[in-house]
This record gives sequence, C-alpha cells and structure tokens, in this order.
Amino acid sequence: MQGAVVITSKYGIIERYLLEELKSGKYSAGDKLPTEKELMTKFNASRETVRKALDRLTLKAVIVRRPGLGTFVSYGNDNHLVGILVQQITSYIFPYVVLGAEDCLFRNEYKMLLGNASEDPVKERQILGEWMEAGVKGLIIDPVYSATKRSNKDFVKTLAKSGVKITLVHTDWNIDQVSCVVLDDAYGGEKAAEIFYDHGHRRVAVIYKSTHLPGVVRARSFSERCRQLGVDRIYDKAFNVSEFTGAPMQIAHELMSLPLQIRPTAIFCYNDATALQLQLVAKRLALRIPEDISIIGFDDGPIGDFRDVLTTFAHPKEEVGRKAVEILLDMLNGGKPQKVVLKPELIERSSITQAKSQ
Repeated sequence: MQGAVVITSKYGIIERYLLEELKSGKYSAGDKLPTEKELMTKFNASRETVRKALDRLTLKAVIVRRPGLGTFVSYGNDNHLVGILVQQITSYIFPYVVLGAEDCLFRNEYKMLLGNASEDPVKERQILGEWMEAGVKGLIIDPVYSATKRSNKDFVKTLAKSGVKITLVHTDWNIDQVSCVVLDDAYGGEKAAEIFYDHGHRRVAVIYKSTHLPGVVRARSFSERCRQLGVDRIYDKAFNVSEFTGAPMQIAHELMSLPLQIRPTAIFCYNDATALQLQLVAKRLALRIPEDISIIGFDDGPIGDFRDVLTTFAHPKEEVGRKAVEILLDMLNGGKPQKVVLKPELIERSSITQAKSQ
C-alpha cells in the first residue's frame, strides 16, 4: 500500500531541521547557529524563506537574533522577548532608533523581535496580533497614521488594558498605562518661525505630512507662532502619502511658481526628506538657496551634499531607542508608565538669509 504524500513548506523543513539539531545536543544555550547564507545554501532556499523559519523559532523563544552578530540558541527565558514595530524600516530615522534599542536590549539580556509596518495600519495590527499570540509582553511601537482615525490607537488601548507593557515613540496618544518617548516637536515649529521672522521673512510656508502626528504638531506650532509674530502670509501645505512618492515636490513647485509678490521667501519642512525635494525643485526653477528661498528642515538626516547646507533640527534617533527600552524594561519590572520629551538641537548652517525687500 502506497503511503500518503506529505507536503511541507520549505521554511517548515528548515525550522524542523534546526529544532532537531537543538534536541540532539549539538548546540547549547548561547551557541551561535548557522548563518542565513549557510542555511540558504544548504536548503537551496531564498533569504525570505530562511528568515521566516528563523522568525518562527524566535517567536517560540527557541533562538535569539542579534543584528550584525548572528543567530544564537536562546537561554529559554520567555519573558525576555520585546517587539519593536516601526513605520518603515527603509526610512533614515528608524534604523538608528532600532540600533539604540537593540544595544540596550542586548546589554539587559533581552531578545528583540523587529516588525516593519510598511506605513500600513492593517499590517501593523496584524503583526501586533501575531506577537500577542506568541506571548510577547513588551512592545515598542512607532505607530502609522498616528494623526488620523485610521490609526490603531484603540487597539493599543486594548492591549494596554490586557496587561501588555507598551512604549510609543514619536507619538503621545495620552493612553493610560502606556509610556512614550517623543521629541519636543512644538519647539521645533516655534523656533523655525522665530528664525524666519528675525531674518525679515513675512511670507512663509510649511510643508508637512498630515497623517503623521509629529509633523502635524511641528506645522501647527510653526503657523501659530507666525501668527503671533504678525507674519503677513502663511501657506499651510499638507500631503497625506509617503514623502517618497514625490508629493512634496508637487507642493514645492506650486509654491515656488507663484508670482514674486506673493511667493513665500522662506519654507519650513517637517523633515529633511521633504526639504531635499524642495531643494531639487528650486534648482529646476533656477532659484537659489538661500538667496531666493530660505529653508529649514527637521531630523538632520543623511540627505547627501544638501545636508552640509540645510539648517535643521537634530533628531536624537539612537537616544529615542535607548530611552524607549529603558522605560519599557522598568515597566516590565513593575515600574510606572513615563513620558520622556527630548529637545531637538538646532543645527544652523547656510540655508537661511535675510529677506530681500520687495
């Protein structure tokens, strides 16, 4: 009689192989396991397939993955598993936040799960749900669509009520029993307004992402301070998609194509990626920075040569990650929720000059 054929996924085969290796005693707690590349070669599998197998073993607290170091056999402490969920891992902000967090977790002998929401609230909720099923007790979340009703704010509330310890980064939703590490975004907006005003600019603009709470706070504070100072004209320009779609370029082109008499002479960008796109549009329109248009950004991000020119606010990225972990671990050990506000440092360069009399 012919036996039944059992079809098993390749990631399942890899997972079972590693479990058998551990059961055989070949590896002890703390030992380093084969690299992703070695497993890819051994099983003729893609990197994605190997990582799925390793992710499943991580969720089961069988192994621990340390970025830049490799994969190791877990010491078996299920309570030492923290999930870090970011908006978009390819952003220039989040890798540094994760780096700061991972370093702190490693020193405290905690294991890290890393999730990428890809700026999708549905995917964000799915990842959080999977982590809850796996028994993760501590979460660090940089929520997507944080300024909109599409956010997972209510779901985060539910998780917190169930006893899950949570630290939000870059967003303060003022949720009971939830900690947060945020920047003083209001300071950034207000300071940018004051700098422009002190340089004689009376027609200004702000470009920001309306779905992103920090961006909304920076823009709102900028506009409010400009009104207090008596600025003649304020252009408030928002977009609701990723800045990497080119949306800021369309807004920048619209603003800088206005007649000279009403065109803004200074623009505050909610982040440096937006400021870079503004600079590209200015170049196409033969406008000079800062002679024709003054610009202030936010983040002090790695945006090429323009970084050497752009006046901006430094984002303490790694410190955000470290603080988030410190607060979370304190909560896991019985501590109370905390709110930490980090002040961004103004970095003055050469993208601002005195406004021309017009």
